[in-house]
Amino acid sequence: MVIYAHGGGWVKGSRKKVYSLPEWLTARGYVLVAIDYRKVPQTTIDGQVNDLSAAISWVRSNISRYGGDPSRIVLMGHSAGAHLVAMAAARNVAGSVRGVIPNDVQAYDMVAYAGMRGSLGYPYINAFGSDPNDWVRWSPVTYARRGSGFPPHLFLHSGSNGARRKALTNGYANLLKARGARAAVFDGGRYTHGSIARKLGQPGDPATVTIERFLAQVTR
Repeated sequence: MVIYAHGGGWVKGSRKKVYSLPEWLTARGYVLVAIDYRKVPQTTIDGQVNDLSAAISWVRSNISRYGGDPSRIVLMGHSAGAHLVAMAAARNVAGSVRGVIPNDVQAYDMVAYAGMRGSLGYPYINAFGSDPNDWVRWSPVTYARRGSGFPPHLFLHSGSNGARRKALTNGYANLLKARGARAAVFDGGRYTHGSIARKLGQPGDPATVTIERFLAQVTR
């Protein structure tokens, strides 16, 4: 089963923004749970990770009544949601999950991101603020560098922002591999930030095929 965290730059968005995920995943026998989380500035990224963790706990306790298997949970998110599922796994607040699918975000290492870009810009500055200590605290790399036992990850990145997005994604995937985790990266250079989520479920879509293969491997 798949728990999905929507995008929206940490400051907006809704669990209703799931594109074709329900039709696609349920047709293949997966139960999909799309979750909401409080937005900045109502809360901080810490609060959002806590909201995600609470949702995962609820699913684990209740999903069997809806036909889901609580022992076969995969986390998936797009954009800000990709960052949040990566954070939950890195901080080990998700419990035991079979896999994590972060789809197209640059926020794995906010210090590196700021250095590459020269500044944060919208929506990063709104969500992460201007204090570099917060950039460190809210970056998955901070926790992955000192942790272990992480679940398998499948990263996807689009061609938006080109080399920077690719470098940040591969940098985090390589860190996880160095910490003993399975990690793969799908190079979606032909997609935009929007289309890499919007096209999921379409017949023959390469990102769709890659995710289906990953889900089959980690949930069998």
